[in-house]
Amino acid sequence: MSKKNRVVGILGLGLFGSALAKSLSHNGIDIIACDRDEKIVNALENDLAIASIGDFTDLDFMRESGFGNCDVIVIATGSDLESCVLGVINARELGIETIICKAKNQSAAKVLDALKVNRVVLPEIESGEHIADVLSRNSLEDMVKLDSETAIVEFRVPQKWLGHTVDELDLRRHYDINIIGLRKQVKETLNTKFDPDYHFGPDDLVVAVVNRDRFEQIDYLEKL
Repeated sequence: MSKKNRVVGILGLGLFGSALAKSLSHNGIDIIACDRDEKIVNALENDLAIASIGDFTDLDFMRESGFGNCDVIVIATGSDLESCVLGVINARELGIETIICKAKNQSAAKVLDALKVNRVVLPEIESGEHIADVLSRNSLEDMVKLDSETAIVEFRVPQKWLGHTVDELDLRRHYDINIIGLRKQVKETLNTKFDPDYHFGPDDLVVAVVNRDRFEQIDYLEKL
């Protein structure tokens, strides 16, 4: 596996998990994945760094399959809430800090929110490809595609921006980035009345309107 890439674990390779695996693989992300269905695992083995057949509710299986090496784990099967909960517990037992869960409905989503996972995905709202867009970029927190040319994105401030102001960087002209607001944490209220002389800090999150063609280059944020 590539040393520079983050490693994403996918538990369950149904429609959502398979779409996520294929999208991440296309973007050059290293994937460790499992499913109980041998045929599904075998069909995706070329997209996976490690492919395992088994039950992710079994902690020993997860440990032996290498899921403890993941930076992020996505529990991609939402049909069985008990399995999802056990998957969360096992991922935490392995020391995984970022956990994303698929939920089959709003009721299941409330349970998973109560477990304080990092993100709950409702398939009718978000696709596997959308989550892949986010996970493929180390600094990207979220992306909402408005049309074929435009997206709203939230990302962590690039290293080169630290200590500089919005005016100094002239982001609209140089990068085609129009900042909507700033905040320190994802769930914090967005500050849309920031001073153009504000100096970017290492904990800042930026929400902006961007050109999709430019921003969807996987390493675009690293080039800023």
